[in-house]
This record gives sequence, structure tokens and C-alpha cells, in this order.
Amino acid sequence: MLIVLVCIALALCGLALMVAWRRLSLTPPDAAELGASAGSREVQPSPAESVPATAPVAVPPGSPLPAPAASAAPPASAAPASPNTPPAPAGPAQRVRAALRRYLWWATVVTVACFGTALLWSLPASRLVMRVLALTSPHAEGSHTEAEALVGTISVDGTLSLLIFGVLPNAFLSAVLFALIHRWLPRGWLGGLIFGSLLLVVAAPIDDPLRARNPDFAFLGPGWLAVLLFTVLVLGHGMLLAAVFGWYSRRLPLRPARPWLAYAPLLAAVVYIPIGVLLLIGAGATALGALIVPAVGRWWVSRSVALAGRIALALLTLLALPGFITAVITIAAR
Repeated sequence: MLIVLVCIALALCGLALMVAWRRLSLTPPDAAELGASAGSREVQPSPAESVPATAPVAVPPGSPLPAPAASAAPPASAAPASPNTPPAPAGPAQRVRAALRRYLWWATVVTVACFGTALLWSLPASRLVMRVLALTSPHAEGSHTEAEALVGTISVDGTLSLLIFGVLPNAFLSAVLFALIHRWLPRGWLGGLIFGSLLLVVAAPIDDPLRARNPDFAFLGPGWLAVLLFTVLVLGHGMLLAAVFGWYSRRLPLRPARPWLAYAPLLAAVVYIPIGVLLLIGAGATALGALIVPAVGRWWVSRSVALAGRIALALLTLLALPGFITAVITIAAR
């Protein structure tokens, strides 16, 4: 009973955050900051050069005034400095350093969004959905689910198993996907709702929770209630994920004053090693990409790619829609 109460409290907290942060959108770090270290340094004049050319000269009384010195003509090759002149191109080491700094920012935001959404919505909502379906299926009391969980019992071991093997992997993958395609989605809560709809239509019938071949739907139901509850679960996951991204991305600077504190969420990778391994692989790929294809970042955020991405998402949804409808009808008919 205590686990159920904790799940209710966490789910209500996640729901409140969806409402409170509904207008926030993921705000990437300013790209101009990345070029600060790669730009040309301002040259400070030497003491001799800082003496003005028109400095007064002391002349003894009765002496003729000296002829004014001819000002040195600027060399013909010297071009006037323009404030709009772009900085000199960064070298390989500077590109890698800037790319890894930006990757560290993204990795931290993705980690916070992953664990925040998993702990405040996906895990507690999943537990509550299974509890409701167990109450509406008294004949299934004592049966074992596909994951070897006992119907009607919410234990600490079962909850941790669901978190480690089910919720966290899906939350991390969805957070990475949202970070990659967030520019293709509307801003605010609508973007989270559309992202949740994409997960529901494209991914849910293939993996879970709306996999029609899941044997649990044979004794847990009614089917229409299961479809309704799992739909709310997935849509809420997308909305809270977008909200956490929007909230935390505004609070993490690209160059924090206390890096050890700002990047502390990455310690979660030590607790959940698979995420840490994936983050390390991503860091290596980022460094390699900065050396080989340094312009790929600008290409990915271009308008043409955003337009192509929106078209691709629409086509993918249309292709997956028949399978989603079939899964919903199959589950609801049980």
C-alpha cells in the first residue's frame, strides 16, 4: 500500500509539472559562445604604440617651432578593421574542445530529462496502471505476467526491476530522440504531446505497452480500459519529457561557474552503467565528428533539414498508423 501511495504522489507531482512548465521549450546553448574560444584575440597595444601621435613637445623659449612630423602612411595592404569580420577558423583542437563542451551540456540535460520523466511519471504511472488493471481483473489474481511479476502485488523488487529493465532504457532513448528532433516539433506542451503521439503510434505497438501479442492482455482488462490507460501513460511521458527539457535547459549555462555542481546529474551514469557507456560512446563520436565533419552541426539545425524532418515524421506516422489501429482493435476486443 505504501508503494501505491508513493506512486500516486509522484504521478501527481509529474502532472503538476506538466501544467506548470507547459509553455517552456528546449533552449539549446547559444552557438555564439562556442566560437568565443576560437575567435581571434584582441591585440593590446604596446606602451610605445599607446602614445598619441599628437603629443605636445616641449620647445625652449626663442627656438623656432619644429615642423610637424609627417604621419606615417598606412601600408597599402592594410585593410580597415570591420566589426562584422568573422573570426579566424578554429583549429582541430579548438573544434574538438568546443564540440565536447556542447556535448557535455546536452548529455547533462538529456540525463536530467530521462531520470526526471522516469521517476516522476513513467515508473509511478506504470505501477498505477497495472494496479488498476489488477483490480478490474479479479480472476487474474495470483497469475504471472510476461515479466514474471505477480498480478495484484506491487513489491519493491518488482518496482526496481521495472525501473532498471523497462522504464529507464525507454526514457533514455526517448530523451535522446527528443533532443535530436525537437526542432521539428512545435514549442511548448504541444511539441511534447505530438512527440508522445509519435511514441504511441510508432513505438508502442512494436515494443510496449500496446503490443497486441503481449499475453498479459489475455487476463488483464478490460481491453478498452488498458488501451485508454496506456495511451494516457505514453502521452504524459512525452509532455513531461518536453517540460523537463524546457525547464532545465534554461538553467544550465554552457560554461557554468561551478562545473562539478552543474554536471553532477551525470553521476547517474555511474548508477546505471548502460547509460554511462552510451554517453561515453557519444562523446567519442562527437570528438570524431568535430575533426572529420565539423559542419554537420550547422547542417542538422538548418531549415531544410527541419522541413525534411517534419515530412519524414508525417510519413512515418502514416505508415505506422495501420499497425497501431490493428493493435488497438485487437487489445480492445479481448
